[in-house]
Amino acid sequence: MIAQTQGHGRLTEPPSRATMWRYGWDNPVDYDDAQSFCGGFQVQWNQNEGRCGICGDAFNESTPRTHEVNGIYANGIIVDSYTVGAIVNVQVEITVNHKGYFQFRMCSYAEDGEDVEVSQECLDR
Repeated sequence: MIAQTQGHGRLTEPPSRATMWRYGWDNPVDYDDAQSFCGGFQVQWNQNEGRCGICGDAFNESTPRTHEVNGIYANGIIVDSYTVGAIVNVQVEITVNHKGYFQFRMCSYAEDGEDVEVSQECLDR
């Protein structure tokens, strides 16, 4: 019996920080852009007690983690903007299908005119 699998896929529309280089954005190349899965099962569960970085990086990476604010792939490039209540069409590319799934959550980048760090609390609203 399989309890959990780690899939391989990338967000292509809008392109994620890890993937935007594939679509002409001036961002560092991330050849592992289909593997934002918290460092893999062993790292996430045996080393990090199930915890994951907010952008899919391994929780035990030094901060800033590679895909989080001030990380090497988070360079302030805004690929799209959305209005509250809008319907947003997204596309993913599955590179290896392990019968997993995607979850999407959004968080405001700014509150009261001030930039905010994305947190799980914000994503859970």
